[in-house]
Amino acid sequence: MGQRPGKAHLSAVAEQGTRPIGRLLLKYSLPAVAGFVANAVYQLVDRVLVGRGVGTDAMAAVGCAYPLTVVSMGVGLLLGTGTGNQISMFLGQGRREDAERVLGQSVRLALLLGGAFALAYVVLARPLLRLCGAEGAVLALAIPYLRVSAVGQLFLIALISMGNILRVQGRPLLGLVSMLGGNALNGVLAYLAIFPLGLGVAGAALATTVSIGLNLAAVLAYVQSPSSALAIRRRHLAADRPLARGILTLGAPIFFMQVLSSLVFLVANQAAAREGAVGVAAVSAMNAVSVLLIFPPLGVAQAMQPLVAFNRGAGQVERVRALLAHVLRATTAMAVVGAVAVSLVPAFVAGLFTRDDARLVQLVTAGLPWFMVSVAVFGVQGTASHYFLAVHRPREAGLLLLGRQLLAIPLLLILPAFLGFRGICVVPMLADVPFAVLAAVLLRAEWRVLTRAAAEPAPPVAQVELP
Repeated sequence: MGQRPGKAHLSAVAEQGTRPIGRLLLKYSLPAVAGFVANAVYQLVDRVLVGRGVGTDAMAAVGCAYPLTVVSMGVGLLLGTGTGNQISMFLGQGRREDAERVLGQSVRLALLLGGAFALAYVVLARPLLRLCGAEGAVLALAIPYLRVSAVGQLFLIALISMGNILRVQGRPLLGLVSMLGGNALNGVLAYLAIFPLGLGVAGAALATTVSIGLNLAAVLAYVQSPSSALAIRRRHLAADRPLARGILTLGAPIFFMQVLSSLVFLVANQAAAREGAVGVAAVSAMNAVSVLLIFPPLGVAQAMQPLVAFNRGAGQVERVRALLAHVLRATTAMAVVGAVAVSLVPAFVAGLFTRDDARLVQLVTAGLPWFMVSVAVFGVQGTASHYFLAVHRPREAGLLLLGRQLLAIPLLLILPAFLGFRGICVVPMLADVPFAVLAAVLLRAEWRVLTRAAAEPAPPVAQVELP
């Protein structure tokens, strides 16, 4: 399995330690940002299609199933983060064989965990969805949606876990092409399933499953081609507990963040259900808008990870410091501009999700400005957490990634009882602002450490050699 890469492909890996920081970050960030935006746009469009083509109950059903999708994404990010950071470190040290061993373990874990989650979603669909706040007509629509998308969850876990493989070997543009192609196909299939074919939410789930499966097949085909600097090899697919443990340890903060995010969505859905299906649909709409705005800075922060890990492995401290400075400026600007833009026209944004539900428009219009405060501070928090993951400091990363979720859950349990639906809307702000301040404090301390270390002579960049 896999073929021997040429030196030209390995040079794309080595440039992570030599190319000017600005151009290097631009090369990696633009595909990552575009890919994240394309994914967020699809989620937004998916809810718009379901809301306009099927109705508010169907949109609420998709919102109730979303916490389970978040858990699946968490498993993929667990594997992708743990795999990407280790591979980048090994490539920075010139250890390509060890990098491929990590890749093999990631594939094995993706198949095992993805299969387990897909089976659970089919067998336990009803109790899981009830736990997520679905009842009555909403539950009846959510069950087929989740069961049809179960196989897609397996594909999703594998696709996300493999996403970093293109980036860490210096081919981020290929990841973007794959993402854009998959999302475009997804949107077309979802439109056909909902409108001309009348398949409802189950049709939307089927469209997603098919498009993700084809996207995964394209990524795997590239990884196994001569153009890839890494390949999946049979000898690396056998169980290797130390490597698997390393993947799971480095990716654990991201995974637990996703699990807690799922719990936050679950508690928010249950609180919003006091308003009926329209309340759940409103929360789903506001989350979709927030994700659309958060994904661009998140793309930049994630693009930074392999670059920081590679240069740290190569001992290029000054480059690590420069990367951190560039990314922090970019993510902060993107988050603030996006939040301000939406806060100026909340009624227009709310109107996209329905044809004639005035109550839905009213709830979303009132809640969006509160959600936007959380978006505005994401740049600092997102940059800090992904930086600490890249330098193998899961404790700091975990505190920033998990802390806001742990604070949000009790707030969602308490505030809606006193403030009603507005209590749900202010929780993201109250949970995110304190940890954004903490992120700023940690980054300032880290900057001082990097400044001192940068004064020391840097070693030569490691070369990735052919076996």
